[in-house]
Amino acid sequence: MKALCAIFFAAVLSFSLESSAAPASDPSVEKLLELTQAGKMMDSAFAQMDGLMKATMKQVTNGKPLTVQEQAVMDKQQSRMVALLKTEFSWDKMKDAFAKIYRETFTQEEVDGLIAFYQSPVGQAFVKKQPQLMQQTMQVMQQRMGPLMQKIQKMAEETAKDMKAAKSGQ
Repeated sequence: MKALCAIFFAAVLSFSLESSAAPASDPSVEKLLELTQAGKMMDSAFAQMDGLMKATMKQVTNGKPLTVQEQAVMDKQQSRMVALLKTEFSWDKMKDAFAKIYRETFTQEEVDGLIAFYQSPVGQAFVKKQPQLMQQTMQVMQQRMGPLMQKIQKMAEETAKDMKAAKSGQ
């Protein structure tokens, strides 16, 4: 019985400690987003995405050379897609959503710890090297995209074949 009471007491205590954690304040979340240069990271991601889209477009054509007119169409489409993404996911439009997510995810204590880290020399080195990390990550993704697109294309062909067989079997 004593063990049951102890477990109950520990559960109540841990619940009350968890629920008493202060939510992150707006100013501290804004400070964290500023220190992590979240807006610049979004811009950098768009630049990386542009390169990934170019590589993907080449893979869509299976490496076949395009005519000048076809290349112009592809370039125009890519420019339009990147412009749309930049507009829809601009930092001005996304900042409030990011702040809300941070406030809902982190306690004030955690945000304070993150701020302390990002204000440190190591934290600032991490922020400054993030674009390089993203670029290298995108390069790895581009390298894997070709074989992946081939697998996806093969799967689509198999599905089309299976659908044709299913229709003829009705």
